[in-house]
Amino acid sequence: MAFRSVSSINLSRFNSSVSCNFLEDYESYLDKKSIEKASKLSSKTFAPSSFRCMRKSWFRLRGVKPDKDKKPDRGLDFTADIGTACHKIIQTDLKDMLKENWVSVEDFLAEHPIPHEYTLSKSEDVLETRVEFHDIPIRFAVDGIVRIDGEYYLLEIKTSEFAAFNNLTQWKDEHEDQVKCYMTLLGLKKCLFLYQDRQYGSLKCYQLNISENDVEKVTNVFKIVMDCEKNMIAPDRLPRGDKWCSMCEYKKSCETWG
Repeated sequence: MAFRSVSSINLSRFNSSVSCNFLEDYESYLDKKSIEKASKLSSKTFAPSSFRCMRKSWFRLRGVKPDKDKKPDRGLDFTADIGTACHKIIQTDLKDMLKENWVSVEDFLAEHPIPHEYTLSKSEDVLETRVEFHDIPIRFAVDGIVRIDGEYYLLEIKTSEFAAFNNLTQWKDEHEDQVKCYMTLLGLKKCLFLYQDRQYGSLKCYQLNISENDVEKVTNVFKIVMDCEKNMIAPDRLPRGDKWCSMCEYKKSCETWG
């Protein structure tokens, strides 16, 4: 059996000193970006993507350092960049398709006031709007708000690898608490999840409606976690054996609190 040497494997990636140096320089640059991203500390705010677990939100509000430092991962960074690019393409297309029914967050909140103080910001190169609340330590990006037959819907865009996308029959469980958090704060009752396969661009769309009971639960979570942070009392964790716990960056810290 013939084996390829290390040198021949490396040589398959370039064919001259210039191409070799160019490739190494670019990969070094990507590694530097990845290291900077991994070393960035989490802010002392609620993270809607982690809203399902009160204990994790509590750790974030207290500024607890994760059990392990994040490792630079160019592969994950690339996946995130692909997701961002897909978002921008979808948002651009939908704004063009919907015309006046693509509603800016600023216009929606001006017409539908909410009982919170907030600040809106938008980057020129993206169509999503960031909302930062002053009375609750939370900020997040809104993918879009659309109007259909006079009804307003939160638009939540998600991208997925092909196998997971192919198996979707409704929104993913881990995304439900996140959008209920958004909807409660923004005063929206309906949401459209728009999923896209990152490989072929196929799409799936699912509607989620929020009830008054859901709004009350979300509001109570904010209050409980903020009160616990103020009084240095750990809130309830997720049930033991929950799949989220195995991937949590505060797993060891959580165990010390019981």
